[in-house]
Amino acid sequence: MNQVAYIIYALVSILIVIKVGNLCYSNGKIYILSYFPEDVNFGNGINKLLRTAYYLLNIGLVVWSLNTMKEITTFIHIIKEIVKRLSYVFLIIGCLHYINIYIVYLIHKHLKEK
Repeated sequence: MNQVAYIIYALVSILIVIKVGNLCYSNGKIYILSYFPEDVNFGNGINKLLRTAYYLLNIGLVVWSLNTMKEITTFIHIIKEIVKRLSYVFLIIGCLHYINIYIVYLIHKHLKEK
């Protein structure tokens, strides 16, 4: 049963991470370019860097968390374990999103002062 839970959790988590990453990338482009209108290449570079770091961190977290999964004996345990782990992924995705927004703001503020 653990292998079924691993596969379901990994597929769902990675699909969510990729979907949210693409949404943040496409919608974040407008946000980042509003801070750096005079240097579009710099804004696009920051956006691509944030997306790459986001993918690496979150997919790494998903794979790493597979190691801590408990023994699963029933289908109900599979659902409980997957939902619990997905909630952690969602929490981390949300926190990273707001941290990234704040970091981009700080970069803009620093460059504006120069």
